[in-house]
Amino acid sequence: MALREGHEQLHAGDGGQILSEVASASHLREGREGVRTILRAIATLEPVPVRVLASKVRLPLPVTVAVIGELSARGMTERAPNGVRLTSAGASCVETICGDAGHDETTGLSAVLDDLAALRPQADVTLDQAKATVGTLVRRVNYLLKNDSLWGRRILFLGDDDFVSVAVARWVHQCAGGEPAGPTPTLTVVDIDGRVCDGIKKAAPSVQTFVHDLRKPLPDSLQHRFDVVFTDPPYTPGGAELFLCRAAEAVEHEGAHCFFSMGHLDPGGMRQVQAAISGIGWVIVEWIPAFNEYEGSSVLANVSLMAHLIATPEIAPTLRETYEGPLYTADVRPVIRVYRCLGCSAEWEVGQGKRWITVERLKEDRCPLCRSDRFLRARQYSRAEFEKPGGAQN
Repeated sequence: MALREGHEQLHAGDGGQILSEVASASHLREGREGVRTILRAIATLEPVPVRVLASKVRLPLPVTVAVIGELSARGMTERAPNGVRLTSAGASCVETICGDAGHDETTGLSAVLDDLAALRPQADVTLDQAKATVGTLVRRVNYLLKNDSLWGRRILFLGDDDFVSVAVARWVHQCAGGEPAGPTPTLTVVDIDGRVCDGIKKAAPSVQTFVHDLRKPLPDSLQHRFDVVFTDPPYTPGGAELFLCRAAEAVEHEGAHCFFSMGHLDPGGMRQVQAAISGIGWVIVEWIPAFNEYEGSSVLANVSLMAHLIATPEIAPTLRETYEGPLYTADVRPVIRVYRCLGCSAEWEVGQGKRWITVERLKEDRCPLCRSDRFLRARQYSRAEFEKPGGAQN
């Protein structure tokens, strides 16, 4: 969307105030995010018949008409022969708060992510880390753009061993090399792993990072501050509920967005996840199976879903204090794996409560007998199976 001649550029705060005023005056249940969606749709389609606009934004026609009436009263929209369009002031507002409504492709992004393999730390499987592919990072940035959740947004990443924040920061920097498509987003990462935060700061210095265990509530400085939350939590029902509660602490207003990835659990586990989503006050807008792909994450079949959630007026965390329940996969389904050394055939147990908690640690230490660092997984068993009379033995 090109700016019209003769308009005056608004400040972002002015645009946000207009959105809130229109939402209140028109009694729009979707709040200021709903007004933003309508303005952005007009900017993309103008001039657009009101019925087409209502269908596009998925709002009842009378509601859409009421919002347009309030926008028109404030000089933001006007009637045209073929529908409704933005005035110069409306174009300025959209440009200030949303950026270029038609600019939603990330051409060339994968080329500036070539160094991520070297910058991302080795996955810590005890934290359920698994690295998303570069193709997935590009899809995620595209998905943020498609859902008006990038330009001018305050975005919080709850856990980011994938470096999605880096992909967003580099896309913004790449756009800035030409003509930026919108106001610069602010990017903040909270992660328990200091290696992840250090790597992100090295790869994208503009990203603010905090080392913090999300079992504890967010610091006060990060509560009720964000428009968008992005999270790929531990793939357990408890992990999903905890991270979605911290996301609820973080968002500032109803209509805020949460982009939530989750492994494909069994029906009982997925029922618990969906109950947590609803119980906290999120509503599902879109649910895309097999959206994310990961490097070597065979336990997940290398994929997970993407859910786009919106905060309702009733948004409130169900977990407010420090969480002490099961969080990671090893907490819920503890497994001991036996690895055979390819140098001397000795077998070594790996898992919680053992000398090596991961095979990566075993490889770093090498075989105690022959010093080889090459191992093959021989078998595995649950701790419960081992603890039964006559159960598995080393």
